[in-house]
Amino acid sequence: MRYLASGKHQYARFIGWVSLLGITLGVAVLILVLSVMNGFDRELSSRILGTVPHIVVEPIREPGSALPQDLSLPEVSDIEGVQGSFAFYESQGMITRNRAVSPIAIYGIDPKAADLLPILKAGIAGNLSNLLARPRSMVLGAPLARQLGLLLGDSVLVMMTRVEGGRVRPRLERFQVTGTFEIGAELDSGLALIALRDASEPRFAGTGRFGTRLVLADAFGAPEVAEQLRAELSDEWRVSDWSASYGELFRAVRFEKGMMFLLLVLIVGIASFNIVAGQTMLVNDKRGDIAILRTMGAGDGAVLRVFLLQGMVTALLGVTLGVILGVLLALNITDLVSGLERFFGTRAVLEGTYFNEVPSRLLGSDVLVICGLTLAISAVAAYMPASKALAVNPVIALHDN
Repeated sequence: MRYLASGKHQYARFIGWVSLLGITLGVAVLILVLSVMNGFDRELSSRILGTVPHIVVEPIREPGSALPQDLSLPEVSDIEGVQGSFAFYESQGMITRNRAVSPIAIYGIDPKAADLLPILKAGIAGNLSNLLARPRSMVLGAPLARQLGLLLGDSVLVMMTRVEGGRVRPRLERFQVTGTFEIGAELDSGLALIALRDASEPRFAGTGRFGTRLVLADAFGAPEVAEQLRAELSDEWRVSDWSASYGELFRAVRFEKGMMFLLLVLIVGIASFNIVAGQTMLVNDKRGDIAILRTMGAGDGAVLRVFLLQGMVTALLGVTLGVILGVLLALNITDLVSGLERFFGTRAVLEGTYFNEVPSRLLGSDVLVICGLTLAISAVAAYMPASKALAVNPVIALHDN
């Protein structure tokens, strides 16, 4: 610490402080960026995987054929990870009101769905079962209702298509808006919920698909559970999971996080290797001291440890300050972004997104990995000039000194 704070070689001391500052900022930025990416990953997972089907099992039938009398699954062995299941109806259509038209996905659910979809339950103002208790009731996303100028109690016209006699024919159905929901995702602008009993009426035959939706405790285990179901069910059932539709998205998010981590580690590495320059200057500055220690009987290990310790003190101090700064920023990123937006008078950070604040998720495992990796890089950087101290010839150094 004394050599870091003072010394005859001003430039060497300056390089030491630059190394300290670089490691501090690198570790802090790495913790902050990973925490924000973890936060967005968690929000993306909860908003998408909290609404889309984890696994769908549907009977294979000809288009336009009669609706199945029993939508429940046949007896299968207990599968670990399945929280529950409920029957559903799904279709595509157009909703119109006051000459305004918008495409929608129509989803028919039974009362059990509200308990198995907590994010949907939390986004609905009221009890979903009560809202769909009245015949021909419909619950819309709040943004979609505002776009169409709909209020509770208004009636809307929904156009769907059905296969009839080998032809695709339009079918018009009228519903009454009894509630709205808002979960902060794209579904708010394109999803309509109806009661499964309404969708099970004969005139809905051929307008969409019916099946059973399974909700898992861990949505990322859906491919394995789906494969197990395919092995246990007969060929009359089709099994699909969310990874077929959204797998590429989550793989892209993981790849982006990995590449961002790699880039930031390179920045930390560059800062750590500033230690090489500082320690090399220190070794040259202390050639006379090294020679005196060697003539007094100091071994190679003692000399190596002196300079290795000097470099690691800089790294350890930088990592400690970086962790403190990074954790504080990660825990207060929303307030920090709000303050910057007020200072610059703009709302450009989250403009055009479904997020009203910057999500952050600080993981202790990430902090430990960052600290360990930074210290390992710094140890390699400190070892190179420390090993050069062993090559100092005591006779020549004392003569020059």
